[in-house]
Amino acid sequence: MIYRLKWVLHQFAERGGYRKHSRLLRSPAQFYLAVLRKMIPGLSPGTISLTLVDGHVIPVREFMTLYIYKEIFVDGCYDLPLDRSDPTILDIGANTGLFALRMKQLYPSGRITCYEPFRPNFERLKNTISVNRLDAVVPLQKAVGARTGSARLYIHRRNVGGHSFFATEAASSNDYVDVDVLGLDSVLGELHREVDLLKADCEGAEFEILMTMTTEQARKVRRVIIEPTPRLYDVKQLLGHMNSLGYRHERRDGLFLFSLPRDS
Repeated sequence: MIYRLKWVLHQFAERGGYRKHSRLLRSPAQFYLAVLRKMIPGLSPGTISLTLVDGHVIPVREFMTLYIYKEIFVDGCYDLPLDRSDPTILDIGANTGLFALRMKQLYPSGRITCYEPFRPNFERLKNTISVNRLDAVVPLQKAVGARTGSARLYIHRRNVGGHSFFATEAASSNDYVDVDVLGLDSVLGELHREVDLLKADCEGAEFEILMTMTTEQARKVRRVIIEPTPRLYDVKQLLGHMNSLGYRHERRDGLFLFSLPRDS
């Protein structure tokens, strides 16, 4: 709760913050009102809509959606220049669909496959796609992992983006559901086109996903962007594996971007 309060205070004190939101939202006041209403859990359980200047809508049901909106839309953490106007994008850990919505803003002709295993999040992902009439965005109620099968997904009670295969990340060992998992080989095997961007924000599962990637599979994926989880694994080991596949990496705030050189 202390971290949440600090974040809220920073939003109101941030210099130029209102101007940043005004570039994105028809009414920047929507954001600040939503922050106040969602700051205390249970105070305002209904949905608040943030309307973007292009008419798209972000449904906000809980506080963490505001945090995710800030990262993706305001801070532009995934705003990457891709090689073509109709990229193929894989969204692993799609959550409620804000990454997909941002990618469709940047690349309206892009084709996105969204993987989200937790049913409540998946239903909201479908809602985000539906209310915004996003074409060529395919939601799948599946997790992605090292191999195809099933796994236990631990549920974070306060963070809509905190569900994880690891109980320590979800801060819970008793609240979980079993979910279907697709191996990376199955995911890439179903595609008939090079992947321009693979985004993995999956609370630790990115390590096994990428550590199973082969040189042949890497040639199908031009860029990979992840949010690492150093509490769970050795990030240097992951970087070494990705470099061995031919990727170059760079830091983007708290993210790692892996890119294949064009001659690859």
